[in-house]
Amino acid sequence: MRRCGLLLVGLAIAAGCGDDDTERVAGTPEPTHAQKVEQNPYEITCRDLRRQTLHPESAKLVIRAEFALAQVPELEKVVARETLNRTGRSVYYGLTQECKGQPPSFKPAKTAIAGVLDGTYLAARNRPG
Repeated sequence: MRRCGLLLVGLAIAAGCGDDDTERVAGTPEPTHAQKVEQNPYEITCRDLRRQTLHPESAKLVIRAEFALAQVPELEKVVARETLNRTGRSVYYGLTQECKGQPPSFKPAKTAIAGVLDGTYLAARNRPG
């Protein structure tokens, strides 16, 4: 009986060991991936877009990426014509449309930006937002 008790104590101690910082809250983005997206918004994936409703940090990842993408040099003329906010919303619309039917790992930023440039993805005018 004593051995069993020691074994259980040993297992409990082993289970408690480790880096607590590696555990993340359910629904939050994986930290390494979030850092990549922060450094390069073209790294945003369809998985990120699908998970944005799971946790505020996941939503923030998408919002930061959409507005970083709205500020790429290719969209400079669109921003001048439409405002940064509307261009960001257009990028978001493009991201969501490009993700339809795509695998979670698909990176939709380049095609979404191309769609904003050619007028395929434009946020509605004369409406709030």
